[in-house]
Amino acid sequence: MRLLKRIGDVFLTLAAVVGVLGLGLFVGIQTGHLQSLVVVSGSMIPTFEVGDGVVSRRVPASTLEVGDVVSVFTSDGVLVTHRVVGIEDGPGEARTLTLRGDNNPVDDPEPYVVEDALVPLVRVPGARDAIEVLRRPAVGIPLVVASCALVGFALMPSPARRPGQDGPGSGVVDDPGPAGRGR
Repeated sequence: MRLLKRIGDVFLTLAAVVGVLGLGLFVGIQTGHLQSLVVVSGSMIPTFEVGDGVVSRRVPASTLEVGDVVSVFTSDGVLVTHRVVGIEDGPGEARTLTLRGDNNPVDDPEPYVVEDALVPLVRVPGARDAIEVLRRPAVGIPLVVASCALVGFALMPSPARRPGQDGPGSGVVDDPGPAGRGR
């Protein structure tokens, strides 16, 4: 029975940790600091495969360097994830980026003028389906609530046992002794 309790405690703790990470990801995405992306083309193979999930963070363009992988929007509003092969100072804080997919033989046709870009933090191979489901508020919000509940359960102290108490049905009765009997 003790082994089952320990396994249950470990499972609950792991679920709470995953829940906290999920909550952090949810908040980061909702506040615009993080972005979850799904790779839809093979232009970045072998760095990213089609269907990979990517969690990226927003950074100022002034921090980018040649060789970084970034996600930026085209003039048509399409998000492109490619490697930086050239950087020029732009107007103000903006930078003009020349990008190329790792699997592409030539640079992208037009440069990108950006003030910030998304830089990948984590790659999750084959996560497309899971990310698409979790993006739905009808799924994501209940999962966040359930995760918070698991965190609460994991942090709850277990009931303290009094000395001499061996559990229910043990036949052991606490005797306060002569000093506690109210003479």
